[in-house]
Amino acid sequence: MNNVILEVKDLKMHFPIKIKNKGFLSIKKSVKAVDGVSFEIREGETLGLVGESGCGKSTTGKMIVKLLNPTEGSIMFKGKDIFKADRKESKLLRKEVQIIFQDPYSSLDPRYTVGRTISEPLLVHRIGDEKVRKERALKLMNDVGLMEEYYDRYPHEFSGGQRQRIGVARALALNPSLIVCDEPVSALDVSIQAQILNLMQELQKKYQLTYLFISHNLSVVKHICDRVAVMYLGKIVEIASKKDLFADPKHPYTQALLSAIPIPDPEIVVGQEMLEGEVPSPVDPPSGCRFHTRCKHAIDICKKDEPKDLVLGDDHIVACHLYNDKEEHK
Repeated sequence: MNNVILEVKDLKMHFPIKIKNKGFLSIKKSVKAVDGVSFEIREGETLGLVGESGCGKSTTGKMIVKLLNPTEGSIMFKGKDIFKADRKESKLLRKEVQIIFQDPYSSLDPRYTVGRTISEPLLVHRIGDEKVRKERALKLMNDVGLMEEYYDRYPHEFSGGQRQRIGVARALALNPSLIVCDEPVSALDVSIQAQILNLMQELQKKYQLTYLFISHNLSVVKHICDRVAVMYLGKIVEIASKKDLFADPKHPYTQALLSAIPIPDPEIVVGQEMLEGEVPSPVDPPSGCRFHTRCKHAIDICKKDEPKDLVLGDDHIVACHLYNDKEEHK
């Protein structure tokens, strides 16, 4: 558990855009989707990456699987910078890092049968003959709870939960070490969500997998994750173990997120901490702490200086000026 399998350092992803000015001129600016993110994932654990929609979670995940090239920063996988790897090394890295997409309806090719979908990664990497690939696909179908007679069927013949099981099996085809799970259950019914989450935990133990679990649902994160990183407007504001984060959140944004989790008991009255204002634009984010425009604890320094990562106790990191005089800088 202590071996770091993935290390992300100062990762940035800026998308250039043109904004029309008055008249015929346009101004070149950038959407700062990810703006200086750093974290690490240890072998065998599940790290949750949470935050509001548009905070840069999925963009971070896509850079880890090399679907996007970062503007700045590095991603070290097993000690190697994935963006400095040559073609041969990149192909080997792609076998080790896979992704499960959010939407099981659009992530599967409607022209491919289940068997073809699951065995396609083996074909691309020239692993085994047709018989070996079919045996591997059937084994994975069994692992994810799909019957063998589904092998020659097409995606439109399945429910959302079954399609996501196909997606999970496809991600496992090359026997990866790390899987990026990009909101894998958000498009599913609640009862099906629980089944997929339990399946993922079983497969993690069986195949010694490491997960980056991207989600906006804190209840789901609490169920499956070991540690949690909280993201706001392209920045990570807090990282802690699941136990510490849910028991004693430090950052005001994390506190607001946790207070918004609904409790399924009408008799329990909880004072919800409502966030005021709108999420600022990633094109022109606020100076200093990006959360200061919505934070009721904000002080003058929050508007001027960007907070540094502070270590609070055991493996609990927070970026907030409220703790400046108390803890050590990372």
